[in-house]
Amino acid sequence: MRRFASAAAVMAMTAGLLPTPAALSPALAEPENDESVEPLVIERVTPDAVDSDSTLRVSGVVTNTTAGGVEDVTVRIRYSRHPFSGRDELDEFASGAGWQPNAPGPDEDVADTLAPDGSEEFSLSVPVEDLKLSSYGVYPLVIEALDGDGERLGAQYTFLPFTGEDDDVPSVDIAWVWPLMAEPQRADDDTFLGGALSESVGEDGRLSRLLETGAQTDLAFEAGDEDLVELLGLDEEPTEPTPEPERTDGATAEPSDAEPTGDEPSDDASEETADGGGEADAETSSGDGAEDGDPAGAEGVPVTWAVDPGTLDDIVRLARDSHDVLGDPIAVSDGSDPAREEHQADLAAQVWLREARAVLAEDTVVATPYASSDLASLLRNGMTADAAASVEIGRDAVLRALGLTADESFALPPNGLMDDAVYEFLAAEGAHRFLVDEAAKPPASWLSTTPTAQAALRPVEGGPEEEPFALVADQGLADVLAMPSRGPGETELALQRFAAETAMIAGENAGGERVVVAYPGPDWNPSDELASGVLEASDSLPWLTPERLADVELADPDDRETTRQPLTYPNNAYSDELSSTYLGQITDVSREVRLFNSILVDDGDPFRPAILRMESVHWRDRETMAGATRTLVSESVQSHLGDVRIIPGEPVTLASSTGITGILVANDLEDEAIHVRLSVYSENSERLSIGEYSDEFEIAPGAKTTVYIPLSARINGRTELHASLQNGAGEPISAQATVIPVNATGLGTQALLISGIGLLILIAALAPRAVRKWVRRQAARGAKDQGKDARGGDGNPDDGEEPTGREDDAEEGGASADETSPGSTGHTGTDEDGNGATK
Repeated sequence: MRRFASAAAVMAMTAGLLPTPAALSPALAEPENDESVEPLVIERVTPDAVDSDSTLRVSGVVTNTTAGGVEDVTVRIRYSRHPFSGRDELDEFASGAGWQPNAPGPDEDVADTLAPDGSEEFSLSVPVEDLKLSSYGVYPLVIEALDGDGERLGAQYTFLPFTGEDDDVPSVDIAWVWPLMAEPQRADDDTFLGGALSESVGEDGRLSRLLETGAQTDLAFEAGDEDLVELLGLDEEPTEPTPEPERTDGATAEPSDAEPTGDEPSDDASEETADGGGEADAETSSGDGAEDGDPAGAEGVPVTWAVDPGTLDDIVRLARDSHDVLGDPIAVSDGSDPAREEHQADLAAQVWLREARAVLAEDTVVATPYASSDLASLLRNGMTADAAASVEIGRDAVLRALGLTADESFALPPNGLMDDAVYEFLAAEGAHRFLVDEAAKPPASWLSTTPTAQAALRPVEGGPEEEPFALVADQGLADVLAMPSRGPGETELALQRFAAETAMIAGENAGGERVVVAYPGPDWNPSDELASGVLEASDSLPWLTPERLADVELADPDDRETTRQPLTYPNNAYSDELSSTYLGQITDVSREVRLFNSILVDDGDPFRPAILRMESVHWRDRETMAGATRTLVSESVQSHLGDVRIIPGEPVTLASSTGITGILVANDLEDEAIHVRLSVYSENSERLSIGEYSDEFEIAPGAKTTVYIPLSARINGRTELHASLQNGAGEPISAQATVIPVNATGLGTQALLISGIGLLILIAALAPRAVRKWVRRQAARGAKDQGKDARGGDGNPDDGEEPTGREDDAEEGGASADETSPGSTGHTGTDEDGNGATK
């Protein structure tokens, strides 16, 4: 349940006056001390809005910022009995350049002598009836410090709201939009550009302070004993809204049974704790506003939470797991490798998510596109798919971070501006309520008062059935909320200006009921006192009535008055957009991303959020950081592509004319299965050819596979195989192919084997003839020997017989002729030229 500070503390917070340095004498204009100290600080003004029965009290401190002593220091009030007639007069008066009020108020002698750097407190009071203020309005008020010569030491120009002498105080409704946004914090998924986000979600960080002040209750920024990663489901991917944690004590949370929505708070959220710990506060959990079915926490000033899904996504990544934080991202622009430091899951981010889930479930949540993508520039450059992705991915990011869905009937165009194309695009996405800047729907030229925030818009074909309208954030209030609030007295003065602005709006004779929307902008960084003080003032100032933004509707057509101009896109907004040159560079990175996505089995798009972060409006005037981020993302994509690789092996030796070699392909991606095609070709296909093999296959995350390639060599020698990985369309996923040397050595051994077999065949063919020749010779020799024996061994033939020598010679000679005749297989040798010549 929401709680407010004590009445005394509230009065202190809302008691300020608007500061504007007064025109000082030359001698006092530049303090000689090193520190910048205001010579006059207003610490407290009570009450914040006075009536005729009030006593005005002003207190503060006077400091001598000169080099010498100051005598007879006096503080006094001057004011005017005539109120401001319009809001435009407030700025002129606050500058000190406008008219000077001359009605004297009370004064006080502060010090007889004030030494250099010396300070003295003061306190002034006066019954309001003595000021003789005329009627309801905002009156000029000046508090100034003087020396004994009447020289001004310092002054503050501020305002005094007066409710008048009757109870008929005019009023205006106020609807708050509370931002939880930051500029993009990451390059790729795992790489943070610095440690700013971790600081911002810490207990004293900007986002934590905005969360707590907007919740209007103490939050428990202590982790407790629970495993918050498991409790929040950060290790899972939700498919439907996850119930918000119920904070049962100051440190832990448990899931509730009810599914939260952006409009219907959970009853479990009423179980808040006092001072962030211990047992639940029974008084606050019972709550005055929880009767009749009203959700707990409804008694606080209603706020609508404006979130950037990119910021929430960055916080989830910070909380989920270890990540890298860069020391100097700009270094990558010079070709250097920025220093990286690995950080474990951020506990403060986990606690922030736990508290945010409990708080935001009570109120309406509206979201920008993911990372506040520059929709106008994207649509103007034909990047409609990216614009659509920024909405779709944004919705998923809100669900993942908060366990609820943002109200899709609202649209928050980046920087509060939209041209016709952006308007039609957002309407097609389901929005019919558009939170815009005043420059997008300026007041009508003839109007001198503040128009109501609602303004009708033209219907869009294909949009929602509900009538579309704009909700215009008041620029004057945005400027007030942006006032300094951390220096001495600054918060009080800013709160008094807030009271004056709203009192002026309420007092305008505009006719009819009006609503003013207070939206300080995405990078709001107020002091806690200012943030909580403006919410309390919205409930305590008699002319303000808090209103929930989701309850603000258009008046009936018959009751409307055209008080705002048509939808406007200022001329300077065109030049502020991300340039076509810059988007072209992002398109180059998108091509690399498309190539990486083409090998993923599940059609994933893990780099899409990184692309959208590069298209954020936050990079419009940060060219150097934008370029460094783009380089980091491109390097990450290339690194991921490099994780799908061929592992080089040893050179292949082919010991025969055919063989098989294996190529090892690795998928070093930890979270993605891939589908790739292996392409292999021979540098010299006439020497070494490749057979059939499986060229497309899948590899699980972190796995390897071997593809076997059949080889066939025709000639001995060295050849190279070129292997590369491609996507299904045949596009190579790396610029360089892997070269595999192959050395064929088996053809020399084969030749020897063939020659040996030929020799054996030749021997087998010639052996029978050689045997027959030998037998004939042996037979002839035996016959000759028998003849010699018949002639008595003297070598003469017997009578009546012819000699046998010629017959033997003739037979031997015939045998030689047969062996050397053409076509014979006689003994052969090799001629001098190496040819097989007959011998």
